[in-house]
Amino acid sequence: MKPFVAFVALAVAGCATSADCGSDWRSTGERDGRLGAGSQAERYTARCGVPVDAAAYEEGYRLGFSHRPIPNW
Repeated sequence: MKPFVAFVALAVAGCATSADCGSDWRSTGERDGRLGAGSQAERYTARCGVPVDAAAYEEGYRLGFSHRPIPNW
């Protein structure tokens, strides 16, 4: 059981990559907006342990979201 717990801890820690925790929060927001991931600024703060430039992130998110393709439903 302990090896499983260690594996899960390493897998979760690996989710916060250096790309996710970089200083270019506008680009990170733009990527999340294009993916339709919803605003993740608070989650990045918790995962990365660094302050997020929320204004830059949200600006990028809005830009990325505006470039999402229109669904063909």
